[in-house]
Order: sequence, then C-alpha cells, then structure tokens
Amino acid sequence: MMVRLPPMGVKLSEDIEFREGNPNPFRARVRWFDPETRRRLSRSEMLPDEDAAEQWLQRMRRAANRGITPDRAAA
Repeated sequence: MMVRLPPMGVKLSEDIEFREGNPNPFRARVRWFDPETRRRLSRSEMLPDEDAAEQWLQRMRRAANRGITPDRAAA
C-alpha cells in the first residue's frame, strides 16, 4: 500500500477525547482530506494524559507543515 504525502500545509482537523476506563484514556486524533482521492484520512493515538495528547497533536501539525503524512510522523 502506497502512503500518499499530503500537500505542504494541509489543514488538519484535530481533537482530544477522554475515554474512561482505558490505561491510556486520552485519544488524540488528526484528520485531513487527500485532495487527489477526496478521501478523509485519519490517525489517532491513545495517550496517558492530556499534555501528552497535546504534544502528539503538535508533532502532527509540524509534520503536516513539512509535507509529511501523520501516518509516517507517528511511526
């Protein structure tokens, strides 16, 4: 499967959700539209606290600004 790079500066939708009962209860998620396929893609990570979730989102923003997919940035 080929991973497509988003265009430089692609707009990410992001959110943090608290999921009670999980050992890492904070889910950080980014979503974006691939302009070539018109598909909405997403990547998420479960993290132990809200600060860690926000740091993960910041890494995803920086990666998108450099043209790196969140999938590759999170690997």
